[in-house]
Amino acid sequence: MSRPFILIFFVFLSSNVVGQSSSQDSTDYPYVLPIWADKVIERGMGDEMQLPFGLNVNYVNAFIDLEITEFELSFGGRDLTGIINSETLNFTSVTATTNGANFRADAWILPFMNVYGLFSKVRGSTGVSLQPTWYDSTGDIILQLPEFSSKVEFDAIAYGAGSTLIYGFDNYFMSTDFNFSRTETELLEDQVTYATFSTRVGRRFFPSKKNRHMFIAGYIGAMYRDFIGSDGNNGSIGLDEVFPDADATFNQRVDDKVQANEDEIADLHPIFDASEILKLRAENAILQEIQTTVNDSGLFTASIDYFIRKEMIQAWTFQFGFNFQINKTWAVRGEYGVSDSQRFLMTGLQYRFGL
Repeated sequence: MSRPFILIFFVFLSSNVVGQSSSQDSTDYPYVLPIWADKVIERGMGDEMQLPFGLNVNYVNAFIDLEITEFELSFGGRDLTGIINSETLNFTSVTATTNGANFRADAWILPFMNVYGLFSKVRGSTGVSLQPTWYDSTGDIILQLPEFSSKVEFDAIAYGAGSTLIYGFDNYFMSTDFNFSRTETELLEDQVTYATFSTRVGRRFFPSKKNRHMFIAGYIGAMYRDFIGSDGNNGSIGLDEVFPDADATFNQRVDDKVQANEDEIADLHPIFDASEILKLRAENAILQEIQTTVNDSGLFTASIDYFIRKEMIQAWTFQFGFNFQINKTWAVRGEYGVSDSQRFLMTGLQYRFGL
């Protein structure tokens, strides 16, 4: 979805289910999979099985809100976390958007169990809004910069594997899917791992009496996805690439605040307002220390190293969609998922065959 937020987000379930229908024309099953296909044929449901192997190409678009829970910054081996961290940066909004192609190959290992591998290549962007704010020991604001907004684009690839379990009865069906995927992007040193679990229920409808293999299956369900196995990620980027005006804005704000404090000190009585004068002078000392530290570090012009930990604000989405099977070989699918902080759109084409 920090640029590495990429969500992503790449889940594709099986298109169809085993149902109860007319008997198979022949008891001979010509393909190597699924195992126990003969048992299905003996029960008169062999004609309902999909062809055992499938190739899918899908377009995916996803949007997600994220939360930065930890942020550390260093430059040239110098740790700046004391003055630049998740609290002082004050992230007000972090969003990630991805869109691209997903390719999936699958096989029915058992009549009720599909396994698959997936590969995705996506283009994404991360939008970050923050309003850097520094406080004194009493909790009062001593410096607050204007809110910054930035959008950084990135390319990423993802790969993974998963499995779908299905159950069908009298044209009603239920499916449960789980998968693991890993995402690589040039902005992160480490891969990002995702776990996804989803379940769906639906019903098939047959619009053609002549083509018994054509049907439309509508469904609803829920999906859960989240980062796993990671306490954070390391990366590197030039701050001027993200916030090109940050240098001038930062120094102008510090200078203005210091001057305003000096003007206020000049108007105060040196005896009766001694405590207030000491507070303002201490505040200016802190401001000048922050300014000197940041400027001497070359922060605004050089590449910096960072550590970031992020979490999804909401991991669950409500899903609804359809499968349109044209015949045993070709099918089209569409799905949309939504929650308060996520949106997910997928459309795809499936080709099935037997070996």
